[in-house]
Parts: sequence; C-alpha cells; structure tokens
Amino acid sequence: MTEANIVMDNFMKKLDADKYEKDNQPNNGPKIDSDFIDEQLTSYSKLLKSGILEAALDK
Repeated sequence: MTEANIVMDNFMKKLDADKYEKDNQPNNGPKIDSDFIDEQLTSYSKLLKSGILEAALDK
C-alpha cells in the first residue's frame, strides 16, 4: 500500500507542476433550455403511463 501512496503522490505532483497536458472534452450534448426540459418531462410522463415499469417490477 505504501507504493500506491508514493505513486499517487508523484502523480499529483506532476499534475500540479503541469507536466501532463490537460485536454478538456467539448460538450457536444443537447442545449438545456425550457424546450429540452419540456421534451424530457413529456417523455418521462409517457414512460410512467406506459406500464412498462410496473410490468418490469412485477416479474
């Protein structure tokens, strides 16, 4: 376990010293606005009314 702590400490020191290139991933997800939220709520409501969840829980 001591070796793991040493490895982690060294890794954190290298991160802090910017020895590793940091690359941020772009956010390519949907734009979260009132229309998107409305679509999600409608979809969730349809799922609840479909009976799929009850059928899955009964089995």
